[in-house]
Amino acid sequence: MSLHPPAPSGFAETVDAWAQTVRAVADLGRTMRPEHATLDTDCPGWTVFDQIAHVASAEAMVAGEPVPEVDVSGHAYVRNDFGARLEKLVASRRGRDLEDLLDELEWRLEERLGVYRADDVTGEEPVEGPFGPTTLADLVATRTFDVWMHEQDIREALERPGDLDTAAAAVSVSRLFAVLPRAAARDAQVPPGHAVVLDLTGPTVGRAGVRVEEQDGRPRGIPLFTGGTDEHPDVVTTTLSMSTRVAMRLAGGRRDPDDLPVTVVGDDEVARRVLQALAFTP
Repeated sequence: MSLHPPAPSGFAETVDAWAQTVRAVADLGRTMRPEHATLDTDCPGWTVFDQIAHVASAEAMVAGEPVPEVDVSGHAYVRNDFGARLEKLVASRRGRDLEDLLDELEWRLEERLGVYRADDVTGEEPVEGPFGPTTLADLVATRTFDVWMHEQDIREALERPGDLDTAAAAVSVSRLFAVLPRAAARDAQVPPGHAVVLDLTGPTVGRAGVRVEEQDGRPRGIPLFTGGTDEHPDVVTTTLSMSTRVAMRLAGGRRDPDDLPVTVVGDDEVARRVLQALAFTP
């Protein structure tokens, strides 16, 4: 896997990446026209206002705010318990003034920075993450990915592209690259003897690849470009080239692959399956 700019390698740098994308969400909210808050976004059921409410409320949840008792059963886009928790937090903030919501987001940013940048915090502290026990460093990286994806949702709705080459963008792309072996072998069911290369043309430039082998009767994705020297059989390679924006719209399940520009060299059916399987967000 190669990536430029690279994803942050330390906890302090990850905190900086998280803070930058949260500030970007707040800045977009402060500088848009008030009526733009009601624009629909690529997240089903969520407006621009709802996106900002999600970022603010998710950070509040990390800080310990309990999930409110709100009935969200009437929303068809809420598909599981995790989605219901997030929807309840957003729903509890609907009806508030946009400026008040942005005040909350900016206050929460500073409050969290005070925690993350404290002298005795290393990032190795055990915490409860959205999917179970983890470390503080991994939690902040997960929050960075989530906020950046929603920043891009807001930018798409406002038609204000940007921040596709930031450290937060690199964190997000690295998450996509990390799931590529599973996506190709398990979700896309790429046959053994095939390889898939994902080539991002920028602004965050990167390349990741996987070859599929049969091991113990099951297909397994083996990462490429790791620097290893092990011999392996020849494979049929399919290369998918696309921009950072396109790759991450696919990763978030925000757009159908047929609606986005992707250059395919190789097996069209393998490409179709992999593009569908790139959506890995819950």
